[in-house]
Amino acid sequence: REAVVSTQSTGVIGIEARGFLIGPIMAQQMGIPFVAIRKKGKLPRECFSVKYEKEYGCDEFDMQKDALTPGQKVVVVDDLLATGGTLEAAAKLCQMAKASVLTHCVMFELEFLNGRGSLADPVVSLVRY
Repeated sequence: REAVVSTQSTGVIGIEARGFLIGPIMAQQMGIPFVAIRKKGKLPRECFSVKYEKEYGCDEFDMQKDALTPGQKVVVVDDLLATGGTLEAAAKLCQMAKASVLTHCVMFELEFLNGRGSLADPVVSLVRY
């Protein structure tokens, strides 16, 4: 918690679906907004979209265009860092909104896949394997 609080973040981004379990609680505890990134076609308003590769195929994420404001500084939350494709896609969506990622926060990191190496932003992981 301290590693994330110290970033001075103004928003928490949660990636579907397990990021929805962790992100809202973090945002509530920090007193800042929570923003959802979801699979293509599940959000009601106009969205930014990004296609990305995962370790077992391709997918596409959306984030509502009005979810972040330019200059906003966010923490991206997910359950797992494997190859880094999902977190990289989330960072691209934040860039499209002209927001910046301060750090990625994950519960588990599979170090042998070197996903951290594909990310431009710092990573905080609770468990490394």
